[in-house]
Amino acid sequence: MIVKMKRMDLLLYHKEREKFLDDLGKLGVVHITEAQESDSPKVQELRGVGHLSVRVIDTLKKIQKEKDLQVDQVKEGDAKEILFRFEELETQKEKIEQDIENLLKDKETLEPWGNFDHQKVNKLKEVGVKIRFYTMSDKLFEQIDRKEYPVEEINRIDSTVYFIAIENGGVIEIPQSEEVHLPALSLKQVEENIAKLVKERKRVEQSIEKMVNRIELLEKFRVDTFNQYQFEKARLSLKREAKGRMLSLSGWFPSDKEKELRNYVNRHPAYVSIRDPKEDEDVPVKLRNRSFPTLFEPILGLYSLPTYNELDLTPFIAPFFAIFFGLCLGDAGYGMVLTVLAIYAGMKVKPKLKPFMKLGVFLGLSTFVSGVLLNTFFGMTIFGGPGIEESALFPVGVQYFAPLSAQVGPAGQVFPAMSLALVVGAVQLLFGIGLQSYMKIKYSGIAAGLQPISTILIMLGAFVWSAHADLLGLGIGEFTVGPVEMGAFLISVPQRVGQGLTIFGLIGILLFNNIEKKFILRPLTGLWELYNLITGTLQNLLSYLRLFALGLAGGLLGGAFNQIAFLFITDNGEINYASWGLIATILVLVFGHGLNLALSAMGAFVHPLRLTFVEFYGAVGYKGGSKPFIPFAKVDQ
Repeated sequence: MIVKMKRMDLLLYHKEREKFLDDLGKLGVVHITEAQESDSPKVQELRGVGHLSVRVIDTLKKIQKEKDLQVDQVKEGDAKEILFRFEELETQKEKIEQDIENLLKDKETLEPWGNFDHQKVNKLKEVGVKIRFYTMSDKLFEQIDRKEYPVEEINRIDSTVYFIAIENGGVIEIPQSEEVHLPALSLKQVEENIAKLVKERKRVEQSIEKMVNRIELLEKFRVDTFNQYQFEKARLSLKREAKGRMLSLSGWFPSDKEKELRNYVNRHPAYVSIRDPKEDEDVPVKLRNRSFPTLFEPILGLYSLPTYNELDLTPFIAPFFAIFFGLCLGDAGYGMVLTVLAIYAGMKVKPKLKPFMKLGVFLGLSTFVSGVLLNTFFGMTIFGGPGIEESALFPVGVQYFAPLSAQVGPAGQVFPAMSLALVVGAVQLLFGIGLQSYMKIKYSGIAAGLQPISTILIMLGAFVWSAHADLLGLGIGEFTVGPVEMGAFLISVPQRVGQGLTIFGLIGILLFNNIEKKFILRPLTGLWELYNLITGTLQNLLSYLRLFALGLAGGLLGGAFNQIAFLFITDNGEINYASWGLIATILVLVFGHGLNLALSAMGAFVHPLRLTFVEFYGAVGYKGGSKPFIPFAKVDQ
């Protein structure tokens, strides 16, 4: 849910500014409304130094971990000087590495020609003898007339000949050859320069490594810099009033902190006015959910936070997203791997990353359950039974444990997961439209919420009516999801009910759309809304087929890797686990399923996001765009 906020407008005696802001930072409950002047040169400098300190600390920690350096921390010194020294050394290292890279290219160019003295070549040039360097294929080189072209072979590597042409007065052009322009240094000089630069790079790296003992000092400096940055922005947000004798400040705070804030203000020579937000104000948003939905708040943040007067959709997104992820990945083996990895990582990572690992556990468990229902374990069939032709890990059980398993029936192969994807999509869209109606009724009145309700009536009525009429021969009346006969349920509802719902919905669309417009214009705009409903709903509903398609693709790819892997130990149709090919089988299985898991997990995350941000948000009428609630607070190291 969205935390209820209140607006604070405060007047303060100007001499109390420093102490007031220091105490306000310790309180840490007010999101200050920043003034346009809050991005001063000093703020920019503090921001830049803060970013630099974070980068340097992260780099030094990485070096400490990689080198396993155990050092005593030095807690005194000039942190800013250390940061600038680090930047200087980093720049030196980058330049050295670039020079080494260029010299390595020169070395590669010179190696086929061997080590020779360029000064001697230049002296020959001074007396009129010029040496030019060429390459050519060995076949063409053998065809050169040595009497016409004075050439000398220097080296031969594979099918390429490296040779020189000697010009004595005239210019020699050798057809079908490629001239090589060599660096001015000899091969020996290049190698010596590389060795010097490698030694210099080592020295710079050691200087950087020595800074590891200043990490705690830099951490303290980073915190102090951040607090100064926050303080400076807050100071600039204070507006001068009454010829500078009074300062005004505005901000937002959670309503449950009102008593605490008033007690704080009463300790200072200040006047505060507290009120509820107005409808058109840009209120920062803070989300507060229970344990399970909280894990999905970062996913909601990938798009944007809801406006203050919107619903927090996190509790409604959480179960759908978990189900969608599981269906897209759809393999019990992959689900086990994800769950184990998330649990293990949760014991190793920093506390702030633990919620992401908990989310990984939930998504892994959803994948495991979906994999069982879909009858897939690392690309293999888990349960056998009616309609299962290929061998399974267990000979029976598909009808009890895997109702979504692909089966072969009288009409061919049937995929219940495809039907489920459509049903889940219809449920989420109807639920989203219902939330839209609730929001409109809550903030704009009953009339505003009738259009979404009309949309729901049309959709429900159309499903029932189409099932009875066998629309376009689609067989909606025979529609099933595994053992659940959805079509029979729709047929059980009288056709007149479906027709009535559809007609009432059409009337509602035509009369109660865009209620801010004149009543006489609504039927015309209603026709446009009806067109968008018909085309948009069908398009959105079909988008949910990706839940089935991704799961099917991942399962087929996993099965393909299994087939390839076991070819190495299969002889005359028999699997021989004692074969030397078992090593290749294991490598293919590990690499193949690892690659498939990575690609499938990426798709299983991205495509549910797409369904959430496009289809579901569109059904809800989600606007979003609010800034997060970030209180002015002094942080400790």
